[in-house]
Amino acid sequence: MMGIAVCVVLVLTILLWLQWLHAEQRKAELSVLRHLVQSLGEVIHRLEREKAELAAGLRAEQGQVEQLKRRLI
Repeated sequence: MMGIAVCVVLVLTILLWLQWLHAEQRKAELSVLRHLVQSLGEVIHRLEREKAELAAGLRAEQGQVEQLKRRLI
């Protein structure tokens, strides 16, 4: 009976250790994913700023075109 109890405790200890390893692996994967999402967010913000700059430039160019059209008329 004592031998069975020791075997059960040993099996449960091994299973607990395997779960801990699995959790550590998931933590590492989560850390990598968090870094990737952060980098993606930075890229999105940069692209939004560039888009705003391009839109402002386009509006300025369109205003200049309208001004030149009025001069021709």
